[in-house]
Amino acid sequence: MPYLEARGFTVKREGRHASVRDGSGDEVYRLTQTSGRWVWCDLYGQNGGDMIALVRDMAPGTSFRDAVFELTGGAALVQRVQAPKPAPESPPTSPIPLILPPFQPHQRSAGRAYLAGRGISPATLDAAEAAGMLRYASGAVLFVGYDEARQPRSATQRLIDDDAIPNKRDLRGSVKAFCPILPGDPQTVWIVEGGTDALAVQDREGGDGQPPTVIVTGGAGVRSFLDQPAIQALLRKAARVVIACENEKDAETQARTDAHHVQQRDRVRGIAPGADVQLWRPPAGCKDVAQLHARTVQVTDVAASLTAPRTAPPTQPGSTSAHRSPTPQSAGNETRPR
Repeated sequence: MPYLEARGFTVKREGRHASVRDGSGDEVYRLTQTSGRWVWCDLYGQNGGDMIALVRDMAPGTSFRDAVFELTGGAALVQRVQAPKPAPESPPTSPIPLILPPFQPHQRSAGRAYLAGRGISPATLDAAEAAGMLRYASGAVLFVGYDEARQPRSATQRLIDDDAIPNKRDLRGSVKAFCPILPGDPQTVWIVEGGTDALAVQDREGGDGQPPTVIVTGGAGVRSFLDQPAIQALLRKAARVVIACENEKDAETQARTDAHHVQQRDRVRGIAPGADVQLWRPPAGCKDVAQLHARTVQVTDVAASLTAPRTAPPTQPGSTSAHRSPTPQSAGNETRPR
């Protein structure tokens, strides 16, 4: 696939399927060969189309004619000469600056109502906002990651309309190596795929004490965050690291994501050999920790929870949740639920 390789991507083929990774090693697209041609979807299994549509997704504003020209080798050959791969030691960058959209109070209220409807307590929402990890946009919540200078470097937008397609995407200019982090107990670190998963973990695992620190990867195939010195330092301080797996829609997807999570686990064990690093899986019938939490908490009155008097956010996230329930499956269980 010369076009992708000329733009600095690595394509790994396995039969009729292929994984497309960027210069940081993160999976960004998935390809499948059907009837002799390749079609694609994004990291979240959404969007997609033929290779012409992929060119136009990678470079918004590209016309159909220009996309065909690039695929036939015209611009791709020029790109190969003019834009060599960055040196491996170069820090992750994006040619497009990340700009977080401003939000109005009513957008914040709508976002909090959506998350409260998924069982997240007001105290956890307050703490995530105070950490800068949770922001809002029109019809959406944002999960934001920062660099060591506290500049926003990644943001995943989750629409509050669950029926929207696609309902999740990374904002342009995001660099997934700078992942969102919810600060908490440094001795226990959870690694999850989505921002709502992170909120659910802090709600469930905090109990009456400090909730764990949670790292949001943005996908099972993402590992570039593990190259960041700040993340490595955080993991080396931990006594226990839990990597949250997910139950997928079919056996093929399950096998692929399970393999990705095992790779994450092995890499974390190499970074923090003194930590107890385990995989956790939700019980059968639940996709992820966020869905498990939403099904097991009791959300009796979302409107009341949003209008209740609020205390000032703590300096460290983790006030006791108003909607707490026991964890039905212990973290660290690497066996599949029966």
